[in-house]
Amino acid sequence: MSQGLLHLLLLLSLPMFAGLGWAGLLISNAQAREARLAARVASLTEAGRVPGSGAPARIARAVPRARSGRLTDLLKLAGCDYERREIYPLPWWVVILVAIILGRFGVMLAAVLLGKLAFLAWPLIAIFLCRTAFGQWEGKRRDTLLKQFPDALAMVVRAVRVGVPVTEAIRLVGRESAEPTGAEFGRLADAIAIGTPLDAALRDMAQRTGLPEYRFFATALTLQAQAGGTLSESLEMLADVIRKRVSLKARGYALTSEGRTSTIVLCAMPFVIAGMLLVLNPSYIMVLFRTEIGHKMLMAGLLMLITAIFTMRKMIRATLA
Repeated sequence: MSQGLLHLLLLLSLPMFAGLGWAGLLISNAQAREARLAARVASLTEAGRVPGSGAPARIARAVPRARSGRLTDLLKLAGCDYERREIYPLPWWVVILVAIILGRFGVMLAAVLLGKLAFLAWPLIAIFLCRTAFGQWEGKRRDTLLKQFPDALAMVVRAVRVGVPVTEAIRLVGRESAEPTGAEFGRLADAIAIGTPLDAALRDMAQRTGLPEYRFFATALTLQAQAGGTLSESLEMLADVIRKRVSLKARGYALTSEGRTSTIVLCAMPFVIAGMLLVLNPSYIMVLFRTEIGHKMLMAGLLMLITAIFTMRKMIRATLA
């Protein structure tokens, strides 16, 4: 490989490393915000706790730490939460195996342009595919939880109004609600049944789901348990706010429909035009498949198309966020 081509590859890799650094900074800031919010919630709940009541929670939280090991850390790098592996539709090892195979094909395509240097990107491609798959499944699960949450709160409100205790209302939601809300509330009820304090169990559920609405729910129940007040009114207001957030998100999807349609059309145009050229003038388009320079141009076009797809998806998601 010539020095000029090597310098060109290094120059092209600078934006990628800059993007990775920027992503790491964003993740660090998000984790810092989550830590500050968790500290604020903990400060509210620790004030009214009876001495010694935190022991079951500490024991319950110590079990996952004891079980976490090197495999868990490696799976977190791939975007998989091993402790919640049952939420994924496919086993984690199947996803990783498929990502490795697809990454191998991607490296074979990139090798036409970059040569043997492309094999260095094999682990990065596999990790990217794994994180994309697991992130997609977790995102769909969070959306489903958010849509089902107002109905679950309404069920809790109706149960509390007729005199049912909060813990029994939570167990009722776990039995009657659809998945995945039923599983989360059932797990919450089981944690309370084995002696975990309500505030600690609520914090753990909010951390598992990753939704701010569940943190609002945990804070409302904790404050009501400490300071008293009408729980049904607080939960009704929270349910109304969540319904408005869901409708606002749906409106955002409707407003970005033009951009999503443009993404599909722009991504399909190269293939449609290539098919038309194969019918109208085959000798013109077959240059891409029969010559070495054509192979390089074809691979460069595919790489740019993939980059454009993920860039446009990122822009649409940032707009919705």
